[in-house]
Amino acid sequence: MKNTILRIVSIVFVLMTILAIACAITGTGSGFLDLSSIARTVCIGVAVVCGILAFIAWKCTMPKD
Repeated sequence: MKNTILRIVSIVFVLMTILAIACAITGTGSGFLDLSSIARTVCIGVAVVCGILAFIAWKCTMPKD
């Protein structure tokens, strides 16, 4: 049961990583108050954190030798 939950959590984190990468790629803006570079940096940071958490959750599902 615990392995199933961890796998689902890791899949959710992978999906969040993909969404954050897509956000970072498509985030453009212009004008006086251009926050696209800040938003792009935040999206990349979220993608990195979610990717690391997905990897850790997936490794926890593997049997220990």
